[in-house]
Amino acid sequence: MKTVKMTGFLLIAAILIFGCMGNNGNSNNNDTVSGGTTITSNSLGTYDGYDYEFWSNGIASGSMTVGAKGTFQCEWTSNGSGSNILFRSGKRFGASQTHNQIGDITISYGANYNPAGTSYLSVYGWTRSPLAEYYIVESYFGTGHPGRWNNPVYYGTFTIPEEGTYEIYKTQMNNAPSIDGNGKNFPQYISVRTEKRSSGTISVSRHFEEWQRIGLDMSGRLYEAMMKVEGYQSSGNANLTQNIITITR
Repeated sequence: MKTVKMTGFLLIAAILIFGCMGNNGNSNNNDTVSGGTTITSNSLGTYDGYDYEFWSNGIASGSMTVGAKGTFQCEWTSNGSGSNILFRSGKRFGASQTHNQIGDITISYGANYNPAGTSYLSVYGWTRSPLAEYYIVESYFGTGHPGRWNNPVYYGTFTIPEEGTYEIYKTQMNNAPSIDGNGKNFPQYISVRTEKRSSGTISVSRHFEEWQRIGLDMSGRLYEAMMKVEGYQSSGNANLTQNIITITR
């Protein structure tokens, strides 16, 4: 058995505190990102062994400071209706292998997550051939439940022992932006925690296996597995202070 492990855990000054764990699932640790580079426009790259991406549809503005070992800070503001912005960091596999060929993927994370309006904290990624977009939603805010947009199909719940229970949804996107350009049609597979949290361990491959078991096609080549903060017609800030990706083959 071969294990590939990328770790990131920084403990520095206090910042970005919002509410309490009991009300919104937020962590009250006071960690912040140190070092790295700050990005204010669409870009992707690699820093300290982790891949990252900043993307906005141009209606939202924001900044992302990339830190050591997959950590990052971000903040964003909506500048009009339909604004959408994404910040993510993790592992980009390049869509050369399926998730079964890559191995079992686990992410342990911690975040201070402080949105004002519609926003999602999730594991995020794509497959190619066939093209599909996926979310494993750990926490969300605003009026839009992340599984209940675009006429979803609900597949029930499943539980991962010692991690939590998730609802499963499938939606269909048409003529939409994707990693293969604009104007594409593709499904979205979405797991949503029944109890919000902003720190913990996520057995990413267990979600892939469950989706496949119930008939959601995960046979495509895996492009990425990233921790992501997304804002839609909202403002806010977030601080991903831990991002440990383990791949076991």
